[in-house]
Amino acid sequence: MTKTPVLLMLGILLCCFSCVPVKKVAYVQSDESLGPDQMIFTGHPTDEIIRSGDELYVRISSSDEEKNSLNSNNQSNIYNPLLQSYTVNEEGQIKLAYVGKVSVAGLSLEEASDMLEQELSKFLFLPHVYLRFINTRITVLGEVNRPGVYMFDNKKINILQAVGYAGDITEFGNRKKVLIIREEGAVRKKFYLDLTKDALLESDLYALKSGDVVFIEPLGRKKWGMATVPYNLILTMISTGLFVYSVLIDK
Repeated sequence: MTKTPVLLMLGILLCCFSCVPVKKVAYVQSDESLGPDQMIFTGHPTDEIIRSGDELYVRISSSDEEKNSLNSNNQSNIYNPLLQSYTVNEEGQIKLAYVGKVSVAGLSLEEASDMLEQELSKFLFLPHVYLRFINTRITVLGEVNRPGVYMFDNKKINILQAVGYAGDITEFGNRKKVLIIREEGAVRKKFYLDLTKDALLESDLYALKSGDVVFIEPLGRKKWGMATVPYNLILTMISTGLFVYSVLIDK
């Protein structure tokens, strides 16, 4: 008996127990067969809404000289912004000068701004309200090295940055089907992203929103418990056995 079949068998074993293919672990790969309309998510994300616990940056300005002088220690600036941050309480309200407590939970930033301008118009001349989120809360779970809840001061956080903060996806994470859970009003929606496609960068879901939950599903091999199999030990035992067998046959 020659050693060729033995070497061939060893080669097959090495392929079977080798690492996960690069195609399954690389990000934003080009795929000419995937058109922009076939992009990797279901449903369509809407504008982010305000929730209890959100921190809002509020800037109020108006053309009312008298009111502005009262708010600027008698300075004569016509345009004098009032800068402040507000935490949305459990009732979904913030408390502002002039109007008191106002409910903003369940509204988008644009809707809340329009509503506040309407309320402030009873006290100020041509008020303008600028709103933005201060805090961003993203939860990353599943097959990442550091799962957890992450808080960001910068509102613009994308999916790749979130994965990076979580220590990257493990070898056994499914990069082709990343689940994003997003609450929009009273509705909880699910979206799926394929991080291996370069079309990801043009997706509406590339930028995450505060409160998003990112879940990295395990690959099939991990689901079946293959991640805990001592491949090196098994391969060493098999290769050693085949080597001894080939030596004995040659004799």
